[in-house]
Amino acid sequence: MPMLNKVALVFLSGAALAATPALAQTSGTAPAQTATPTPTPAPIPVQPTAAPTGTVAQIIAQSPDHATLEKLIVASGQSAALSGPGPVTIFAPGDAAFSRLAPGTVEQLLDPAHQWSAQQIVKYHIVQGSYSAQDLLKQLKTTPTITLNTLDGQPLTVTAAGASAIQLTDAMGNKAFVTKLSDNASNGVVEYINSVLSPKMVAKPAAGAPTGTAPATGTTPTTGTTATPPAGSDSGDQDSGNGG
Repeated sequence: MPMLNKVALVFLSGAALAATPALAQTSGTAPAQTATPTPTPAPIPVQPTAAPTGTVAQIIAQSPDHATLEKLIVASGQSAALSGPGPVTIFAPGDAAFSRLAPGTVEQLLDPAHQWSAQQIVKYHIVQGSYSAQDLLKQLKTTPTITLNTLDGQPLTVTAAGASAIQLTDAMGNKAFVTKLSDNASNGVVEYINSVLSPKMVAKPAAGAPTGTAPATGTTPTTGTTATPPAGSDSGDQDSGNGG
């Protein structure tokens, strides 16, 4: 059964350490149970690699379940990163995941005044290289913990949850789960996840100041409990709909 998770996110913008209002989200539910519930998740089926259907940016833009992510990609100026030669992998939360953020959060991130915050959020969902769900599970059999470096500069931790569920742990300690097999793109991979990932937000550097990813001082984002995958969940044996 899914467990509710309340996460307070603080997005910092501007040269000064002025924090925007705290942004709370409830954790995405873990992958839905398979048709035949069992205490042990079923393994991801071995399937032929699907032919690419476009770039990462095009796959997100064409998905009926990722309109919010598409808007944030455009607003944050990351369309080029997802349309270039790559390879890149995006861990894509669906509209349902964004709907669990506190009211007004998405509107705030789409506001040009908060583009710096939107950039941090979107870039934290993108890593260089191609990482399919099946490839990650194979690596996890020999390496219990995989650390991916995101375009935001902060790490994203990948572990196995049960026999075949893939769990992501963000910089704030919150968890998300891969919900279905990846979509291959001509320039990378689209992974579908069920919760919005949270980096440690930093203030926008003053003009001419050196950039970096050290967390800004001031109000600290706080986290709550996170959901765990129910028995019978499977990161690769979901329906054909995009994850949310």
